[in-house]
Amino acid sequence: MDQTYTDTVTGGSEGLDVSDSQPSSSSLIVGSQYLRAMSIDVQNTPDVYRDLPTQPHIGMTVDVTGRQLGDQPTFEVSLVIRAQGLESAPTQEAPNPKVLYEISLAYAGLFGLTGRIPQEAVEPLLLVEAPRFLFPPARSAMLNTVREAGFPSPNIQPIDFHALWQSRRAQQR
Repeated sequence: MDQTYTDTVTGGSEGLDVSDSQPSSSSLIVGSQYLRAMSIDVQNTPDVYRDLPTQPHIGMTVDVTGRQLGDQPTFEVSLVIRAQGLESAPTQEAPNPKVLYEISLAYAGLFGLTGRIPQEAVEPLLLVEAPRFLFPPARSAMLNTVREAGFPSPNIQPIDFHALWQSRRAQQR
């Protein structure tokens, strides 16, 4: 499986003080989660269903965005997954294998922050911790749709959002 990843957070640049009158440890509050959009495009129907591979190769990109909602310490975090089911894994001899299907899914959630949170801690909370809550139901919706479209369900492993976030930070420097 191939993966790429991008992330962004929009909102105020100052540190957030969302504490009550008592100091407390900072935490991420999980609110509603919802499917924002999903589409699947099956290539070359009905011929694509002849001679399907037992396990198509999956090429996948992941995008995480977060935006602050108003002046409150409430954020909408979106996890966008775009994937292609390929007849086989790309090789040097065949760098562009036949595309069986393309699927795009946007899954989002509302998240709140509590406690006294420095600005440098907001981004990891929203772009590392929040997607960890969004990924399991997003993956389930995607896999069910692929299966309902008549293809073998791929095996998509959990994503290490922390490693991907750190990699993204290193690229921006």
